[in-house]
Amino acid sequence: MSIADDEAEKAYPTRYWNETHVKEQFYCDTDDLQEAYLLGRNAPPADAEVEAVAKKLLWWDTAPAWKDVMPSEDCFWNQAEPEMRANYIRDAREMLEIARKAANE
Repeated sequence: MSIADDEAEKAYPTRYWNETHVKEQFYCDTDDLQEAYLLGRNAPPADAEVEAVAKKLLWWDTAPAWKDVMPSEDCFWNQAEPEMRANYIRDAREMLEIARKAANE
């Protein structure tokens, strides 16, 4: 299960009618769907998104020094000092917020 699926299940657990295996259904119109889309679009980035971007930024900065042997992104991330990881996480969060702001203007 993806992180997004897991978050959705926690936010909106599957509900069943009267202890049966029949899922509850609800009806919505296009305004409801548009509102749901905008709420998701405007949501702050998840920690997993931020960490994925931070790992890629660190890898881009470090990989050129490893021309002969190319370690994985996780290798660089796991060997980095906590302060260095914190800096990349801060930068990644800022970059994602800039991108989301640009998409919503």
